[in-house]
Amino acid sequence: RSGIYSMALPSLKLLQVLALATVTSLSTTVLAQPGNSGRRGGGFTSTMSAGGMDPDYMLRDLQRFQVALELSDEQTLLVEQFLRDYDESFREASDASRDSVGNSFSSMRGNEDSPEQQRTDELRARSRELREKLDSANSLGDEEGMKELQAKLQSEMESIRDEMREARTEQWQSPERQSAFEDVALLLQDQLRLKRKMRIEFESDLVVILSEDQQLLWPPLERQIIRDRLLPRGRLSGETIDVMSFVDQQEYADETLITLLPVLEEWDMSVTPALSARDEHMIENQGSLMTAMRTMDMTSGLDVMKAQARHAENVRDISGTAIENIVLLLSPEDGEVFNAFAKERSYPRIYRPTRTDRAYKAAMELEGLEEDILQAINELYAALQDEMIYANQRILEATHRWESQEQLDRMGRFAERMTGGSSERAASPIQEAEEGKRVIEDNYLEQLRMLLTEEQIEALGGLKKREARGEGNQRGAGGGGREGGRGGFEGGREEFMKRFDADGDGTISESERNAIRDHFRNGGGNSGGGQGSGGGGRP
Repeated sequence: RSGIYSMALPSLKLLQVLALATVTSLSTTVLAQPGNSGRRGGGFTSTMSAGGMDPDYMLRDLQRFQVALELSDEQTLLVEQFLRDYDESFREASDASRDSVGNSFSSMRGNEDSPEQQRTDELRARSRELREKLDSANSLGDEEGMKELQAKLQSEMESIRDEMREARTEQWQSPERQSAFEDVALLLQDQLRLKRKMRIEFESDLVVILSEDQQLLWPPLERQIIRDRLLPRGRLSGETIDVMSFVDQQEYADETLITLLPVLEEWDMSVTPALSARDEHMIENQGSLMTAMRTMDMTSGLDVMKAQARHAENVRDISGTAIENIVLLLSPEDGEVFNAFAKERSYPRIYRPTRTDRAYKAAMELEGLEEDILQAINELYAALQDEMIYANQRILEATHRWESQEQLDRMGRFAERMTGGSSERAASPIQEAEEGKRVIEDNYLEQLRMLLTEEQIEALGGLKKREARGEGNQRGAGGGGREGGRGGFEGGREEFMKRFDADGDGTISESERNAIRDHFRNGGGNSGGGQGSGGGGRP
């Protein structure tokens, strides 16, 4: 056997499974792993159970073991039996735990005929009735006596809310619910301990039957299995991505793969222990977290989740750094393509194609489009893309800075509601950045409409704008734009309408649209480079 640098590489799957080690051939289809889309996964139950109900190994892994470890026929039969024994034992244990946990959660909800539940139902009915009366009073506006009635109904609504908070607190702190919480905590901890014990036993049995050469192949395969198991459990944007899968999908030449080997090896050796640390932290703190929820000790519970968030951010940042380093090692052209590919799959909510982007591309393909109008659309589209670079970067920075904190804030509000308290939801920097991007898109979509005939607009589906969002379309809303774009109209939509809406009716007629076209025919498409183009307002 020869080293990795002196052999021909049949596929990056070799690097994935053997962690850049030594082997001469490998089936690429057996071990193919789909790229993760960067979704944020898991809810309350998955967080609390830390994946305790999910097996570490499955029967379908047999072919992976066979190929990656070069198992003989006899070894393959043994590993198949190990997997069957593991699968049967794990299913039996997890099914029992799942049923017990479900029963405990059901007991928390209580009996529908209990006095506590009847009181809650009565308060909800009174709240709906008061809401209907308040809506009716509001609809009557300033009629005589309405303000006094509105104030009275508002006061009664607040009293109902106070009673509902009190009832919710009493239910949460009832002996029955506290006992159920203790049962759930014990069940989950038992399941996690059993899962760890079964994994260790399986891996011990596996290593025993391997030769010395095969034992060298086991650690890299183990790391890949850990990644396959734990990456999808990420809850942050960009936390679930598989960098090796991203590279593999590019189908680079062997020489390029050799160049990328150090980065891929570093990612492999860094992200796997980071994933394990993230998983182990939740397992080790399971009891503390359940106790915090049972007692509504917000401080200790949030401390656990803050530490968990730091583990998650570490996983995300390791993968992000690997992608940046890969881009640096590639040629400028390949680096640009890979960077765009990785961003769209790591952060699809930010980088996926938008409706406005699709509209501009479709407009460029319209039949019979005049040359000067096509040029104007091209210029506007270039300006839009320029604006989107800055808007997307602003969302990405806000996501990295605030996503974990916003998740913690949601947990804090939940805990406050359960203890009878309440708190206002803080403004979301992520949503503000997203709104800034939507403002830019709306303005560019409107400018595209101005360049097209009614028939062309209809051919593109009408190019209808989103539902009105108050003052959202004015210049500077959301703060997401970039000053000094290349093709937008100075001042955004407001200035645009002032310039071309001759009759001041707030719409663009056909004659006014002709004036816009004349503006572009006379070279006006390049005159909009002043600040505020695109409606963004980035300082």
